[in-house]
Order: sequence, then structure tokens, then C-alpha cells
Amino acid sequence: MEGILIGKAISEYGIPIVTAIFLILFCWIIRYLIKQQTEDRNTLLNMFKNELKRLHKDNLTNARLNRKSIEMLSALTEYLNRHFNGCVDKLNFRKEIKNRK
Repeated sequence: MEGILIGKAISEYGIPIVTAIFLILFCWIIRYLIKQQTEDRNTLLNMFKNELKRLHKDNLTNARLNRKSIEMLSALTEYLNRHFNGCVDKLNFRKEIKNRK
């Protein structure tokens, strides 16, 4: 199968028809590329959203575990103070600590 030569096509079919064919092909390729880019962007956005959701879930788990460890440390410190130091003070981790200089 031989390729179509542009000069031969213009001489047989005329400039307007060849121009129309090229215009149609050009519009089709632009439409196809835009469609592919939109699909790729949507895929990328969905991946990004899923990663953010997982990261948020991990952060919530981390905060819960941090809170639990602070409560455990508080209970342990109070226990050690009560039984070994004779001090029955309750610890307040929410109290603001001022820097001493």
C-alpha cells in the first residue's frame, strides 16, 4: 500500500478538501490528547486523595496512641511518687511550663 502524497492529493481533490481533511484530523488528535490528559489528571487526583485519607487516618491513630501513652506515663509517675517518694501530688500535663532562667 502506497502512501498518499500531499501534492497528488491537492491536484486530484483540490486545496479545500485536503485542508478540511487535515483540519478534521487535527481536531480529532487535539480532542484525543485532551481526553487522555483529563483521565491521567483524574487518576492522579484520586491517588492523591487516597493518600491524604490514609495519612489523616494514621495521624488520628498516632494522636490516640500519644494520648494513651501520656496517660500511662502519668499513672506510672503518680504510682512511683506515691509509693517511693511519699508524695501524693497529682500530675497536670496540661499545665503550662514556664522556662526558668
